[in-house]
Amino acid sequence: MKFQASHIALSCSLAALTLTASLPARAAAPGEPEIQSYALDMEAKVLTDRRTNGLSDTYRRPGAEFTVTAAHESGFLGYLQLGTVAKESFPDGNKTTALAAVGYRWGKPDGWHFGAGAAHEMFPGSSVEVHDNELAYANGDPAELIKTNFDTTFGLFEFGYGIVEARYLLVLSKDFRGNNTSVVCGTAAQIGMIQNGGADLSEAMSCYERGYHNSRGSQLLQVEAKIPLNSNTKLFTHVGYTAVRNFSFLNTVDYKLGLIHTRWGFDFEADIVGGSMRNSYYGNTATTDGTSVKRIDKPALMASIAKRF
Repeated sequence: MKFQASHIALSCSLAALTLTASLPARAAAPGEPEIQSYALDMEAKVLTDRRTNGLSDTYRRPGAEFTVTAAHESGFLGYLQLGTVAKESFPDGNKTTALAAVGYRWGKPDGWHFGAGAAHEMFPGSSVEVHDNELAYANGDPAELIKTNFDTTFGLFEFGYGIVEARYLLVLSKDFRGNNTSVVCGTAAQIGMIQNGGADLSEAMSCYERGYHNSRGSQLLQVEAKIPLNSNTKLFTHVGYTAVRNFSFLNTVDYKLGLIHTRWGFDFEADIVGGSMRNSYYGNTATTDGTSVKRIDKPALMASIAKRF
């Protein structure tokens, strides 16, 4: 039986729900009705590594994404992002993901501002089927075959002051990006088989001994800021924390520090990104043929080019 690792973080792209882009109300001329205004922004982006809160969604390979953001002066907004992922982490899919969100924001862009909404992350066709205890099944004991997908629903609350933005997310769906006992512990068994030839499955045994769990109720907190250095360049800073319910050994601190430079109508960005998982054993993800593993949380220098429309 082949297992696949699941990731444990939501895309920082939800930063598009940030409140600093609040639209000013357009004053109507005397005697004319108030005209409602809105903004529709699109961005195409290519990256040397498409990361999700420090962890690579593309198995540390190049990726791409396309984002559409719609904001109304009343405070309502919508968001849709299409992106690429790797089959190593999201098996049997078509290597794509979609993130949709709706929300409402209020406050002053240069002062305190707040927002609330919901988001749903989808991985079309991607799923795994593994037993609730693969070690028991291998020994001939009864075990239930469980099918798991990676789609996740979140509740979202944002708050900030000026250029500083903070974001809190709560997982509302049954699992957080596929993290349940069958997937997480199955991944541990797969890593043990690859790295130790099956000689040491202690990590998987310890995982299974906890009983069967899902990860609804997982929480994420992110704080970031874009600090202007001059008219064309900004310093981007981000730090986040992911707490996976019932799987505290997956809890991760992530970081990102980089420069964004705008020229010729393009945004050029270079970042240092990475993550630190409480148990680094689970930072490994197997190749599709199950012969080796690669760390998806390894710190790296990442570059991207984006065009806004």
